[in-house]
Amino acid sequence: MAEETKNMSHASKSQTEALFPQSPENLTGFELLNRVEEVSPLVVRDDQYEFSWLEEAVKKARRLGTRFSLVDTGFLSQEKIEWLAEAGADVYSSDEVNRELLQLEFIQLACRRGKSILAYFYRGDLVSNSESSATQNLNSLAAQGAFLHLADRSPEEMEMVAQLALACRRAGSWLVYYHRGALENSLVSVAEAGVWLHLSSRAIEDETGEKFLLELVNLTQKRGGNVVLYLDKELSIIFLDDFLRTKAFLIFPHQIYDYRSPYRPLQDKAGRQKLDWRA
Repeated sequence: MAEETKNMSHASKSQTEALFPQSPENLTGFELLNRVEEVSPLVVRDDQYEFSWLEEAVKKARRLGTRFSLVDTGFLSQEKIEWLAEAGADVYSSDEVNRELLQLEFIQLACRRGKSILAYFYRGDLVSNSESSATQNLNSLAAQGAFLHLADRSPEEMEMVAQLALACRRAGSWLVYYHRGALENSLVSVAEAGVWLHLSSRAIEDETGEKFLLELVNLTQKRGGNVVLYLDKELSIIFLDDFLRTKAFLIFPHQIYDYRSPYRPLQDKAGRQKLDWRA
């Protein structure tokens, strides 16, 4: 979901709000139904509309073959979230909502029946300890096919990130990892596990960093993952061309280059890429 993930560096109230801009607050229910025809995926919080309008919008999106993404704020009951998931809504939840594991498992089952997905954003600590409840919960969700989203972990936590990524891959989903700092050797293990890695060009300081990133692309693509690079800082034209040749994804979040700029052909080429909405 390229548009939804372009503002990686902005602070926000919650991770889901940072990554997924929602439908305007002042839309009426009828306007929501019209918007389903115009935007895919359409992202809406569960507290923005009455349940009946959400239900109608989800059903309409399914009929049209478009995606409807529901951000779980905890406002709706588990049963209503399940109902929408089975009708086709992709559910985006997080540990901030404080849902019990059993609730999330039922929602994941509903998503499976509805051919939708549960994406779960986890901001808490990762403990390399199989006895910790958080670790067990994440492993359980991964094993059942939920898509996990994690960001900015310490080198000590990266082993657990890699294990979770492998669990996701075995279940047919994947782990999406957002890395905002400098490139680190610890990224190798998660790349080998097949994550979808989002990072900023600010992480690349020199030619060594460019070569390392291309190595990460190669490693994660071999396992079904990929790299999404946000061009927050201009890099070498030659490197960016090599990067795009690998079929990795390049996002230009801040500007449209003039036709005379050497970056314009790269921007046009990147614009023709189709980033998987689950990434």
